[in-house]
Amino acid sequence: MNEKIVGKHKEGISLGKGTLAIILINIVLFIALNTAPGLRENLLLNHEISMILEKPWTLITVFLSHEVFIHLIFNMGIFFFFGSRLEKITSAKTVAIVYLIAGLIGSITFLFTSLIVQRTGLMTGASAAVFGIVGTFATLRPNAVLLGSKAKLWTWVLVIFTVLLAVINPQTLGSAVAHVIGVFVGIICGYWLKNKEDKKARC
Repeated sequence: MNEKIVGKHKEGISLGKGTLAIILINIVLFIALNTAPGLRENLLLNHEISMILEKPWTLITVFLSHEVFIHLIFNMGIFFFFGSRLEKITSAKTVAIVYLIAGLIGSITFLFTSLIVQRTGLMTGASAAVFGIVGTFATLRPNAVLLGSKAKLWTWVLVIFTVLLAVINPQTLGSAVAHVIGVFVGIICGYWLKNKEDKKARC
């Protein structure tokens, strides 16, 4: 994440190669999961640690996979708007790294919280990774307007929505905690990028 952050100017929506690649991977795996359900065990995240040890790659493939169309549209829609803006002021590499870090930490968080709520079954979805992208962009450009609201407000909307969903349906607590952690990971990445740019500006 050593790319320059562009100076103060209005950034528009433009789909960069990093954002596009991640969206395409999610779409391809969505199609694969819905045409070959047998792939679920090899792509989605199991709550049992023993299964993770057998298939450690699922810690990553889980946040590239969706089974429900509306879930895919929701996550990739948010990612399109925030990921494309983040890529424009940083780089494709930065988007990929933030997505990976936030998603991976979200997967690990889910495993620990699932022990508390005793959730069973498989986890799917890119929400933690996508929320990490939102947190990073909102930290770098808190007052940038997307879809009629400032980026920092969208961050709070996602967090509040996630918390309310967990209150209504306690079975989603594990996923909700992972999503919120994804936001905070993104914020940390955003501050790291901002501080690095500030140091360069003082040199």
